[in-house]
Amino acid sequence: MNNKKDNEDFSQDHYKVNERYNLDGIIYKILVDGNQTNNKYSIVEIIFPQGEESEIPLHKHGNEALIMHVIEGRFLFRYGKETLNGTEGTVFKFEKDIVHSYRKIGQDHGKLLVTYIPAGFENFFRELGNSTVEDFKKSIEFNPVIVHLLESNYNWRFIFD
Repeated sequence: MNNKKDNEDFSQDHYKVNERYNLDGIIYKILVDGNQTNNKYSIVEIIFPQGEESEIPLHKHGNEALIMHVIEGRFLFRYGKETLNGTEGTVFKFEKDIVHSYRKIGQDHGKLLVTYIPAGFENFFRELGNSTVEDFKKSIEFNPVIVHLLESNYNWRFIFD
């Protein structure tokens, strides 16, 4: 971080408060950074907008297991070959190296809390683009070259059927 404003956004634990990233209208908010947990886990809130359905495409994590907690809305999850329904209060554990995707269904907004075990994947969002509390609506541009590099860095892959 090079400017005074960025330094003011950091707490004593060296993480940004309300660090948010917008990717195609879906907001990713880092709630718990790995630096706070000795890299045991991190927690990211994912907020899906009202209106059209939104989907995170089929992918897999080679380093992290995920705990997906549906806070608001209705979701369809694909986990391996299974299709799972998720409504408010539903919790799923997705093991590493198993393909998964999730789709917010219906017109209402949706919210997920995702715990990554171990921590580290929260940095994927940081590397996609810069964000400030004041300008969190700035979208991250989807750049296939950068996504490919990040896939390698984070042992994470999009899966194309």
